[in-house]
Amino acid sequence: MRKSLSLLAVGLLTAVLIPGTAGALSHPVRDTPELTGNSLYKSGKLKSSDCSGGALSIESSADAKRTLHSLWRCMDTSWSRHFSRAGLRFEPARLVVLTKPARFCDADWEKDAISSYCAGTKTAAVLVDKKYYLRTREIYHLQFVAGLHARHLQELTGISAAFDALPSGSGSELSEQYRRYHLQEDCLAGVFLGSVWKTVGRDGEGWPALLDLMKANGDEVRKGRYNGKGKNIAYWLDRGFKKGDPGSCNTWTASSARVA
Repeated sequence: MRKSLSLLAVGLLTAVLIPGTAGALSHPVRDTPELTGNSLYKSGKLKSSDCSGGALSIESSADAKRTLHSLWRCMDTSWSRHFSRAGLRFEPARLVVLTKPARFCDADWEKDAISSYCAGTKTAAVLVDKKYYLRTREIYHLQFVAGLHARHLQELTGISAAFDALPSGSGSELSEQYRRYHLQEDCLAGVFLGSVWKTVGRDGEGWPALLDLMKANGDEVRKGRYNGKGKNIAYWLDRGFKKGDPGSCNTWTASSARVA
């Protein structure tokens, strides 16, 4: 049994079975319908919506707080309507914006983390401090905040609980399971971003720049193999963005190469 996921810290850059690839699965996930056949995958495309208040402002901590809260409200509103249409239960998540590390979810703030999610209270936290401003690029906050909210969607749909209960054998199998989980967050983030991209102050050239940023910040430059190679983070983010459908984010049945 893996460690509890009640508190999942998200680092600076986090992130469909292809015919003929079934035999290529090194660590297939079987007999887990909450992961491989979740109702979220059948919910249809996320409708486009207006999120004009989500454009980034980093002139001050107060501006950053307003930006993040505005974006978070957009995500809650958009996904709430989507879940309602699909007959799924939705519960809004609370967002806390911190200006310095503090205890969160009954634990000390994890070193080098800029965001975290507490399943017990369905609360997300983002740290907006000097490191945030030094490391944040204008387009990046859109991806990491949408990915943090996607973690909430995984909690609501039973994906997190099913992932937490998955048996794992070798260290490589556990690492792959984590990558499937995190890459699904990237894909769901892409689904939302595709639905609001025209109204968050971005043009068509901004998306390729974000994908390039993701490609340069995969597991190749991290400690551990828990988030995926840069090219795979970009693949799943872009897949969600272009398809606009949570059904395109079934990383649990993808080939091992696609979640490497």
